[in-house]
Amino acid sequence: MSSQLRDLPLRGILIYVVNTICFSVISLLVKELSIQFSISELLLVRFFCTFLGMALLIQFKGGFPLLRTRKALDLAIRTASGMIAIALSFVAFSGALLADATALVFSAPLFTLLLSIPVLSERINRQKIFAVLTGFLGVVLITRPGFNNVSPALYAALGSAIFFSIVTVWLRRLNQTVHPLAISFYYNLTGTLVFFLWSWSSGWSEAWSEIHGMLLLLGLIGIIQQVMLSYSFRFAEASLLAPFDYLSLPLALVFGYWFWNEFPDWLSLVGSTIILFSGMMLMLQHWNLDLKKKIGEESTSSHE
Repeated sequence: MSSQLRDLPLRGILIYVVNTICFSVISLLVKELSIQFSISELLLVRFFCTFLGMALLIQFKGGFPLLRTRKALDLAIRTASGMIAIALSFVAFSGALLADATALVFSAPLFTLLLSIPVLSERINRQKIFAVLTGFLGVVLITRPGFNNVSPALYAALGSAIFFSIVTVWLRRLNQTVHPLAISFYYNLTGTLVFFLWSWSSGWSEAWSEIHGMLLLLGLIGIIQQVMLSYSFRFAEASLLAPFDYLSLPLALVFGYWFWNEFPDWLSLVGSTIILFSGMMLMLQHWNLDLKKKIGEESTSSHE
């Protein structure tokens, strides 16, 4: 990857912010469209439109040779985990308060850190352990296990976070040997086939009898979000972009209040704040390690 591209972090941040806004709009559309369409149909639209976008992009980037891979098992794990993660997130957005569901989905970095220990043989220090434990306190405050008045959809959001963490860890394994466009191609192709069969077997909604503008918008924004996500990493490091994921939390709060007059209770607000705080702690830890690594490399090169 060109170092000149990596020297344009502001462009990368702006592109990544567009990706984050698109994610928030998708959650809004899913919540609204789930009144008329089944979750499987919404997932079909999302996967099919994104698959078409990725197929066109692959044609411009080198064609089918990009799709060759010897990592079929790792690719299957990433694909299955991603499909389950996004399906559970759609269930969560449709059935829970938008702000609560978003906060739990973005607790994924906590699970990613734990999963990276056995899968990637990574070590974690005390500060990271503290950040993870703090984050799980926020999760407990939102889900409140054992209380009957908590929406079951929140547990779907928590499940989504767990499977998104599996996706993140397996992407680290795959990105070393498999082209990112190939990963996305197989993921969206499989999702299209699975959710088409699911929707077909369970029966189509009557709302399909007319062209639905919001449904088309869901597909279009899904394509934009996927492209923005892919291209943002060309201009800036992942560690620089990751904190901007949390822009989704205030957006979910605003969207939920504006469109459905939703507002989380004080325990959920405290829990969301704690998850945000723990996520930022993990990011700061990552930045500090990167900084020490760069200083060490510069010191070594200056003595050569």
